[in-house]
Amino acid sequence: MSESIKPRPAFKVWLETDEGFVFGPGVYSLLRKIEETGTLKEAAESLGMSYRFAWGLVRKAEEKIGQPLITAHKGGRAGGGGAELTEVGHQFLDEFSKIEIAISQLSRYGWSSDELRTRNRLEGSVTEVEMTEDKAEITLKLKEPALLRLTLPKELIAEKEITAGSRLTVEVNSIVGSMKVRKLETP
Repeated sequence: MSESIKPRPAFKVWLETDEGFVFGPGVYSLLRKIEETGTLKEAAESLGMSYRFAWGLVRKAEEKIGQPLITAHKGGRAGGGGAELTEVGHQFLDEFSKIEIAISQLSRYGWSSDELRTRNRLEGSVTEVEMTEDKAEITLKLKEPALLRLTLPKELIAEKEITAGSRLTVEVNSIVGSMKVRKLETP
C-alpha cells in the first residue's frame, strides 16, 4: 500500500436497546436544531425534513426510552408555538455528543491500543493527600495547568508511599473502566 494512502476507521454511531434503534444522528441533529430554533417546525425545515417525519422520529425515540425528549406547545391563533428539550432530551444530546467525540478521536488518531493508552496518560505532582476511614483522595497537579482529583484505595497510597510532592503517572482506560497509578522517581 502506498505511503500517501493511510486508511482510517470510520463509524456511524447510534444508541439501541434489545428492541432496536433508539437514538442516532437524525434524532440528535433534530434535537440540536430544536434547541437552537425553539420550534420543531423550523428545526425540521432547516434539516430538510417534513414536520410529520421529524415528529415521527421524536415520537419513536420517546416510545423506545419511555420518556419525553421534547415538550411542545401550540401557539393558537396568535402563533407563537414552540418546543423545548426536556431534561432527558438534554441528557441524550450531551451523552451522544460525548460518544461522537470519542469515536471521532479514535477515527482521527488511529486505533492502536498503545496510542490510546498514551493519550490517556496523565503525569503530575501530588499537591495534597487526604485520608478518610475507607479511602484516600489525592490532588494531582498536571504538567499542563490543571488539577486532577482522584479517589483511590488507602492501601494503594500506602503501598506506593504516595505523599504530597510525589510524582505520578496515571493511565485511565475509560473503555474498560480501569486506572493504573505509577509513582515516578523524584528528580
